[in-house]
Amino acid sequence: MRIVSKAAVLALLAVGIAGCTDSGNNEAAKESAPAPSQPSAQASAPHASQADQDFRIQLAETAYALKHWKTDGSHKIELSGKLVQGDQPVAGAILHVGSSIRDIETAEDGSFRFLFDQSLLGQTDVKIVSLDKATVGGQAISQEQSEKGKAASATINVYYPIEIIGVSANGKNADMVDVKGKLIADGDASVSYFQEDKFRISGTVKDADGKPVKGAVVWIDRDTGEGFAKSRPADENGYYEMFYLPEDDEDTNLTVTLNGVKYTLPEGRVYRFPDDTSINVDISLPKEGTVIVDKPPTLVSKTAAGALYEGLMVGLDVPDDVSYSVTVPDAEGNFTVTVPKTAWERNPTFFETKMSKFIDDELNSGDTVPSSFIETNGVLTRSIKAVAKAGV
Repeated sequence: MRIVSKAAVLALLAVGIAGCTDSGNNEAAKESAPAPSQPSAQASAPHASQADQDFRIQLAETAYALKHWKTDGSHKIELSGKLVQGDQPVAGAILHVGSSIRDIETAEDGSFRFLFDQSLLGQTDVKIVSLDKATVGGQAISQEQSEKGKAASATINVYYPIEIIGVSANGKNADMVDVKGKLIADGDASVSYFQEDKFRISGTVKDADGKPVKGAVVWIDRDTGEGFAKSRPADENGYYEMFYLPEDDEDTNLTVTLNGVKYTLPEGRVYRFPDDTSINVDISLPKEGTVIVDKPPTLVSKTAAGALYEGLMVGLDVPDDVSYSVTVPDAEGNFTVTVPKTAWERNPTFFETKMSKFIDDELNSGDTVPSSFIETNGVLTRSIKAVAKAGV
């Protein structure tokens, strides 16, 4: 790594997928609710017994196999649901789906419809964002009930169906079996398996006296504004980190901001980050002015091990005391789980999880990791499509 002049360089399918919705009452979402009663002149809130009932978002379906994104928009489908309090429909409520800020209003019978992107792997929440103008049985909802209702949500799961290709005895341990499976992608879509995604830029920011600078933010970008990344504020030890994917022969500006002050490299000087590696960059801010001296000991850089990996991993829903191993799925979705025979005979459900994890050593598709390696990070899709489940 070097500083250079700009002039010089210019399951059984979808078993148990219900999220937070009332999966046992999905049929209710398909039926017409009783016509709401007319409010009396004195009524301003639901009857006390009704007010005690929970709000529930019922979705007609909660699990969908992943579809490949297509230009014709066929990866989007219309979904329906119903919002109820107890067994009564909630009219005039506002819902949001995922990160969308589009308001979806419930009808008089509590029903609602929306377009959903079936190419988004993982979980998407349907949430209540406002009950200010909502009514139950024609009666307004109290502020207390409104705040309670906002806690209600339902979850839509999008997953790769899993095909079990075969089960065989493990050659090294008679108590274990090897379960070969495959994540089934839609059409010509490839599986976004767990793989190297970005590299880490990290280090410390100190003042001219060598003391850690808490709250400093390190920025990197190109003159065009592309390739932008910034760190989180440095901690009490002055440590910062960010993740970035350098491009070939990339000239990068490096700046530090602190309390509204911007510190930069000398005019006409840029960073050239090496390809395919993480780096540590330790920075000392000047005692006077805003120019960072671009040589040791005020600016020290060295390569570092590791990379940020992101993508899909597969696991088994077994008790915590059951250890197993699994291979990283390849581009076609093939994987192998090695699990105790007794645990497999209990017909466990597979799960799929999107992971993001920094790993010091290189990891490739087909490599084996222990079950303790797998993190759900709150994004868990349980599914299995049993095409063949041979005994051993």
